[in-house]
Amino acid sequence: MFSPIDIVKKVVECDNGRDAAGYRAIIHDDYLSFVHGKEQNVGADAEVAAIEGWWKATSDVHLEILEMGETDGLVTLRYTLTGTNDGDLFGRPASGRKFHVENCTLLRVIEGKVKNAYRYSDTLGLMTQLGAMHGSGSETTSRK
Repeated sequence: MFSPIDIVKKVVECDNGRDAAGYRAIIHDDYLSFVHGKEQNVGADAEVAAIEGWWKATSDVHLEILEMGETDGLVTLRYTLTGTNDGDLFGRPASGRKFHVENCTLLRVIEGKVKNAYRYSDTLGLMTQLGAMHGSGSETTSRK
């Protein structure tokens, strides 16, 4: 059996490779995700649909792992997302703008599958870079 770290590396590999079937295979049937503490996706199929929507909105998006750690099946993943908004995102038309944000997600791995995800993302930085914030112009944000 693979370690929780190995499973999360596979999640990243599937995300970067746009592999929905591979992604679905490592998501627990009873999957539940939270974004900033609010329930987001219930069930593996809803999660796969959400990630496919993200791929459509940002077809060149790439996730780069900065750091990972694991305790009792809970994996902390700190990463960057880089890409271009070339499709509808959050009900907004494509901006054509590039983005680079740093995020953190906690993933609970049980029996070799991701059962829960707790996402904390730089939504303000993302929306500012995409020009979706009032007065945002063309400025970008970077957190390093």
